[in-house]
Amino acid sequence: MRETYVLINCDLGKEQQIIKFLQKLQSIREVQATHGVYDIIAKIETRTERELNDTIRTKILSLRQVNSVTTLQAE
Repeated sequence: MRETYVLINCDLGKEQQIIKFLQKLQSIREVQATHGVYDIIAKIETRTERELNDTIRTKILSLRQVNSVTTLQAE
C-alpha cells in the first residue's frame, strides 16, 4: 500500500462540506480540518500510482471549492 497525505486549500467556509465528501471515498483513511496555511489534510492509501492520480485529479481537484492541493508521499 502507498500512503499519501494531501494538503488542501479550499474556499472559506467549505471545509466541512469537503470533509464529508472525502470521508465517502474508499481510498481516504483519515481526514481532518486544520488551521494555518492549509484547510484540510487527508491520508490516502492506494495500491497503485494510477489509483492515487485518479483520487486526486478526478475526485478531489474536480471539486469547485478546492483551490489547490499539495501531495506528500510517505515511503
